[in-house]
Amino acid sequence: MFSYFALLGRILLIGIEKIAIKELAEEDNNLIVTFLFFFLALFFFLPFVIFSKKPNDFSFLKTTIITSLIYTNSFILYVKSISISEVSLVAPLYNINVFFLIILTSIFLDEKITILKIIGLILLIYGSSFLNRQENLFLSIKALFKDKGSKIMILSSLLIAIGRTIDGQVTKTGVSPLFYSFFLYLFITIILFFIILLTKKSKGVNLLLRKKPLLSILAGMVNAYSYLFLLIAFKNIDVSLAEPSTMLGTIITLILSKYIFKEDIKYRLIGVLIMILGTCLIFLKI
Repeated sequence: MFSYFALLGRILLIGIEKIAIKELAEEDNNLIVTFLFFFLALFFFLPFVIFSKKPNDFSFLKTTIITSLIYTNSFILYVKSISISEVSLVAPLYNINVFFLIILTSIFLDEKITILKIIGLILLIYGSSFLNRQENLFLSIKALFKDKGSKIMILSSLLIAIGRTIDGQVTKTGVSPLFYSFFLYLFITIILFFIILLTKKSKGVNLLLRKKPLLSILAGMVNAYSYLFLLIAFKNIDVSLAEPSTMLGTIITLILSKYIFKEDIKYRLIGVLIMILGTCLIFLKI
């Protein structure tokens, strides 16, 4: 039961996450926002890490290094996509990782592809055609792929699906979600830190922190706990079911984008509702 409460927490936080990133990100500071997104999240993990029982076996760190490289690239693309396109357009596309995830988990985690999952995936694709609505389904999908931010988010989603598959493998071996999350975020932060040094953008970190301190902290907090909740959910819920359910948070994102950024979400909300129906079919076990 606790896994389902963790999943609910994940849904609520992920709905807020993209709005916070949109407020922070600009086309020329994607790397800086991504760095702060993970660096500040570490501070929210620390109290739990310090007072929790340490793992007896740290062999999971080898896998964590690989996963951190995947997520580093994925989240740089993720932030860039949100910064250059309307958040209500690209946010639902984050969930295209479900398509890749179903395939990957069936291969590597032996999770079954059922008829309901296939129907659910079809609905997810159909629902996505409402995000950039045109005269017909073909033109809608074509218009979606013409948008630069949309293409970047789909690529990010592929990398996220690969990372989530590895997450599912690791957490099912009994590794502490807390320590796995902490070291993953630590490695991502270190990688981004050296990239920022090499690109000579360190001054931008201080500038953004001074300009938007509370929003930066909020983004770090949401990032830390939304991911930790997901890993807790993975303990008792299939990765191909837990991750798609996150899509329910997209409704929160769309509603906030309407009132904060004045985006037109009429057709996009219809698309998301269809995608959620697909998610429900994927989640349903018969």
